[in-house]
Amino acid sequence: MSPPVKSFACNNLQLAQYAIDCFHPEDEILSEIRTRAVQEKLPNIHVGSMDGLHLEILIRAISAKRVIEIGSLAGYSGVCIARALPSDGELHTFELHEKNARVCADSFTHAGVGAKVTIHQGQALEKLADVEHLAPFDAMFIDADKSNYPNYLTWAEKLLRVGGTLIADNTFAWGLVLQATFDTDSQRRDAEGVRTFNHQVAHSSKWRATMLPTGEGLTVAVKVSD
Repeated sequence: MSPPVKSFACNNLQLAQYAIDCFHPEDEILSEIRTRAVQEKLPNIHVGSMDGLHLEILIRAISAKRVIEIGSLAGYSGVCIARALPSDGELHTFELHEKNARVCADSFTHAGVGAKVTIHQGQALEKLADVEHLAPFDAMFIDADKSNYPNYLTWAEKLLRVGGTLIADNTFAWGLVLQATFDTDSQRRDAEGVRTFNHQVAHSSKWRATMLPTGEGLTVAVKVSD
């Protein structure tokens, strides 16, 4: 008799709650960021609390010192990353919207990690050139415009060190990766961007990649060659 096929994702809400209760991923500082973001009328699209913990653990696991983040929002994920860095570590986070940049700056200050973080406000694909002289980087977290995920991958291929880690959120694209037709051009661009990103990182000789089956899909890749 063949062994049962093990589930790839946890669909049991009670087990999911067990994990949260056991690992306590969100403390008062992170909870306050969510609350303040609501008060500032920012969209409720932060990483999940367990995903924030995944980020911290992954960054700690590779002893990262210099990290890139695409998409700051209110600073939730950035605080998780910055906590994993040594005292002389550097997080360069890129945020399109001026208001979001202001809110996340307060988050970094309140969390006591402000000295590790530099916020770059504007179009990430343009602003990334400002930090290329600091390469190579140890890790990159992508959580912004999905249509540009392949472009961020190209940047990471050039400027992450061998052994560096690439992490991308929303790589199920809210289920859009399975669709053939879309209600809007925005959905189509998001789906195409994420599908292209996942395919490229999964099949490139430069990366060894997997997907953590979180609710949103979290693609994780290690750069194995230049």
